[in-house]
Amino acid sequence: MNKLTILITTVGGLTSPDLIYALKNNGEREVELHGIDAFEWAVCRTMVNCFDVSPNSAEDERGFVDFIKNYIEKYHIDIIIPCGNEDNLVLAKYKDQIKIPILVGDYHHLISAYDKGAVYHSLQKHLPQHAPKFQIIKTLDDFYQALDFLDFPKNKIVIKPRFGRGGRGVYIIGNQFNFDHFFHKKPENEVDIATIENILKQQKTFEELIVMEYLTPPFVSAYSLCHNGENLLTLEHIREWGSASQTYRGVVSYNEELEHLCSKVIEIFNLTYANNMELAYTQDGRLVLFDLNPRLGASSSIDTDLGFNFPYLAIKLLLGEEVKINKSGLPSKSRFLRYFSFLWL
Repeated sequence: MNKLTILITTVGGLTSPDLIYALKNNGEREVELHGIDAFEWAVCRTMVNCFDVSPNSAEDERGFVDFIKNYIEKYHIDIIIPCGNEDNLVLAKYKDQIKIPILVGDYHHLISAYDKGAVYHSLQKHLPQHAPKFQIIKTLDDFYQALDFLDFPKNKIVIKPRFGRGGRGVYIIGNQFNFDHFFHKKPENEVDIATIENILKQQKTFEELIVMEYLTPPFVSAYSLCHNGENLLTLEHIREWGSASQTYRGVVSYNEELEHLCSKVIEIFNLTYANNMELAYTQDGRLVLFDLNPRLGASSSIDTDLGFNFPYLAIKLLLGEEVKINKSGLPSKSRFLRYFSFLWL
């Protein structure tokens, strides 16, 4: 097969080495990898064939797009893999102005998928058994109504931005704290009601927030390969140890029931190439979707060693090449560990 020259954006993520590993170990063709990031000391600057500092897509859309257009001309790039929500949205918005294939879906589909309010409303309509109980708030009065709706303080609740990402700004609200838990364990983003009230009282109105029911383990990450609303494969990752943005120990398996659920969500939002869904359980045992990421998931690349290279298979879909999925070889409970390493610059 012909060699591919690939541009990866935002190569400063902690999981970027996994993506680069997957692309280099695709088993079919030679790849030349280029990486860009708005941060000079991006972790993967030494892991790619060429690295450059780019404008920040969240702060300067036009500058970022112009930089990309110049870069692909200079280095004869074949395809672009956007990493990070902002890069994903900007490149989807301007992809008609870029001459080469980009691993990103249509802009209006992405906007709907990144909007947690829209996702939850769609789930209530199409898959109510997998929709969380929630309310969207933008005033203090809205907040108090949400507390009543979710039966607080009897139940813990969660508050987070409607358009947040990567676990940023997500807080559990509870009122059961003790000395040992507070001072002898690592913080878990749990705060008391008075803290949140004091913050919200500082402004008469604020950006839309979501107040939703508290979900319990096990936390499930679903990684899917799809094309134009059709799901081709989903693998389940159970988080045994980690946080909302990183899994340090987990178990990978094929779960046909989960794949069926993900297929319905992919069809509703007409998702394509690769995506990640985050799910957990309600107090009454329902499996609920609480986060939808219409892009390559942070941990999907590690499945390369199990024979399912999500990044490379997504590239094949992007290029119109045949993708064969042999589900007879899917894993049953393979456990992984992730850890920090270091690089000398």
